Amino acid sequence: MTAILYFLSILLGALGALMLPTALVALSSGNTELAGGFLLVAGLTGFLSGGVYFALRGQKKDLVNAQTFLLCVLAWFGLPFAGAFPFILSGQLSGIDALFEAASALTTTGSTVFTVLEPVPRALIFWRAILQWFGGFLTLLSFLLILAPGGVGGLPDHQTGITERNLGDESGRTFYVIRQVGGAYGLVTMGLAWLLIISGLPPFDSLCLAFSTISTGGFMPVDGPLSVYDNRFAELIVAVGMVIGASSILWHRMAVRGKFQLSYEQGESYALLAIIGVLGLFYSITLFQLAGSASVLPPLSALRQGFFAAASLVSTTGFELRHADVTVLPGILVICVALIGATPFSTAGGLKLYRIGAMILQATREVGRLIYPHSIRGGRLGRTEYTIQLMKAIWASFLLSMILIAIVTGMVTYEIGHFDGGLVAAISSFSNIGPLYQSGWSQTGEWPPYAEMGLVIKYALVVTMILGRIEIIVLFGAFNVNFWRR
Repeated sequence: MTAILYFLSILLGALGALMLPTALVALSSGNTELAGGFLLVAGLTGFLSGGVYFALRGQKKDLVNAQTFLLCVLAWFGLPFAGAFPFILSGQLSGIDALFEAASALTTTGSTVFTVLEPVPRALIFWRAILQWFGGFLTLLSFLLILAPGGVGGLPDHQTGITERNLGDESGRTFYVIRQVGGAYGLVTMGLAWLLIISGLPPFDSLCLAFSTISTGGFMPVDGPLSVYDNRFAELIVAVGMVIGASSILWHRMAVRGKFQLSYEQGESYALLAIIGVLGLFYSITLFQLAGSASVLPPLSALRQGFFAAASLVSTTGFELRHADVTVLPGILVICVALIGATPFSTAGGLKLYRIGAMILQATREVGRLIYPHSIRGGRLGRTEYTIQLMKAIWASFLLSMILIAIVTGMVTYEIGHFDGGLVAAISSFSNIGPLYQSGWSQTGEWPPYAEMGLVIKYALVVTMILGRIEIIVLFGAFNVNFWRR
């Protein structure tokens, strides 16, 4: 438990440190009371995390699988409570609404209980955005340090160039990964923010949009879709940022270092680009047909809106250029794409393309076995050897995810009285694409907003968001007595 408390104190301290720039935003807006609230919470979290950190700094900090799983569970379930305090102190949200907003931000889901952002203080809008950014960073660390090394859900463990070096103990390896990933993540974020400022967007909005884009979160700093800015260059930057956030960070690293042979083995990132391309064409054609004529929606505008909608849906971000763009395709297709999500080692949610590719490969092999019963077939998934153990892990993860979605769908359906709404709400939370729930479906007027849902449903959606991030198997592993004994 010493190592778990040590790393939790670091995460809590980092969260408290993010409250300091948020307090400056509150001061710049003239809201000294809210700035004081942020400084108070930052001081309390800093005092608590600092005390634990210095008390445990000289002790052994190696983690085994069960401990890493427990650390993952405690971090993802505990940090939203700390992130909710500023919302409560502001007087804008109640306890459960504040927890819902904080959990939605940290899991980069983008669901919100705010119906209108205009009266919301700028500091809280900034806090939501920076929480999403921090949550995206935690997602990458979870993949690299816990989920992939533990083989959770059949995820590949090909961390080429990041964790292959001999760095001594577990803490040395951990901090090396944090520095490497954090540096790249921060650099891309600042690049996006700078490009958005150059495009003509206000600096505050640019920074918030950069935070939400690279984390594939989906929180807007203003009311309405992205088209309210009427800025084509900014739309292009956000679209590229969503693709970057949804593709594998390992793929980026190998491409930047010129290791193109290894980057080709990251097939799911290329599949991501292909899916966005094909889906973007479908969206473009459908939008053009719905417009009725080129005078209403020119072909180039249809292409721009279509590819943006495709990138937003596949990356599980939830941004839209026009309200309801994402939902113009058949509902079952939209839901399936949202459920699949993007690649591992990215900030996107969903089941991940890697698992779907593995299932397709297994199906192909089984059909081939029926035709040629005595054939011997090898197979690889990128750099990972295809084995029956791998497929068992993938199918177990898939089955648990479907059970969770079915339970939450039933709960939400009972609450709101619409099965379609319950299904979309459950998948939106699990795949961390919260804005999808209110993206202009035909029954949206009858579906209550998140703010009007009951207490139990909000807690259920919070748990679903978190489990969609940490993988359900991690929860079972963290509390499996036999796992701890071994």
